[in-house]
Amino acid sequence: MRTATRFPLERIAALDRAVRAGEYPNARTIGERLEVCRRTVLRDVEFLRDRLGAPIAFDQVRNGYYYTDPGFRLPAVAMTDGELLALVLAERAFQQYRGTPYGPDLARAIGKIARGLDDVLSVDLGELADGCSFRTTAPESIAPEVFRKLASAVRRRHRLVVRYWTPSRDEETNREVDPYHLTCIDGHWYLVAYCHVRDEVRMFVPSRIRSLEATGATFVPPEDFRLDEYLSGSFGVFRGDDDESHRVRLRFTGESARYVGDRQWHSSQTAETIDDGALILSFSLTALRDVERWALSWGGDCEVLEPRELRNAVRVSATLAAARYAKDRSNA
Repeated sequence: MRTATRFPLERIAALDRAVRAGEYPNARTIGERLEVCRRTVLRDVEFLRDRLGAPIAFDQVRNGYYYTDPGFRLPAVAMTDGELLALVLAERAFQQYRGTPYGPDLARAIGKIARGLDDVLSVDLGELADGCSFRTTAPESIAPEVFRKLASAVRRRHRLVVRYWTPSRDEETNREVDPYHLTCIDGHWYLVAYCHVRDEVRMFVPSRIRSLEATGATFVPPEDFRLDEYLSGSFGVFRGDDDESHRVRLRFTGESARYVGDRQWHSSQTAETIDDGALILSFSLTALRDVERWALSWGGDCEVLEPRELRNAVRVSATLAAARYAKDRSNA
């Protein structure tokens, strides 16, 4: 027995399109198309007629529904200017990811909504969009079809076989994965998936996926899997052993101390301002690679206090950098 598997508004819109197109859909044909039962379709017809005022009737000869007034349209969507601005911002945010197919899709959706506002709201979409923007440093390029297939597999719980390039070894391998989640971290997309080759949940970079195909199998993600918990010990994307936690303490001075203190960099963050105006930030992390790079990015304004292995790693990197810059290359 089929049940209602689609959102009500999605079903209403599909029924309306079929009727306006002159297809004369009935409860059986539209039910098969939407994968819902006959009773669900009949309730949708009642909703169209009684709640939305649709002039819908049943033609016994054509064995389907039609509108007695061909000019009928579903009521316009009422939105505030703030709600529409939020949609425009979302579209602009997605446009920065040029490798995804959803920026153009979202732009078209916003245009459709704006055209349906009629007299409820008069707004210049161009003016709204020109007043704000997003900028990403070195955006990655993801094949649109790869991104679309990944998003569909995550939503439908389809197992995949991917051809994946690993830059550290400069090799491609086949991986069978259960895609749990697509996430964007600091402007870069990642696929969180269970890897059957490694027998654990791993993070994959979509732009490194050379090809992918559905295996025909489906999966059920673990009930206890939570993305926030999975990434809770990482400062960015690198994860360590969940059983190993590092207490990280960084000392910031100068202008950096004032800037760093204005933001929440990690969920475990604590901050303390000491007498000389310096700021002490503390984190609890399972991996140190991301926070090492972050500490180095602040130059001399950041000093690692602990743990010792992080302090030593930063010292080695800073020493190597200083040695390179000590060489005079002005005449090279």
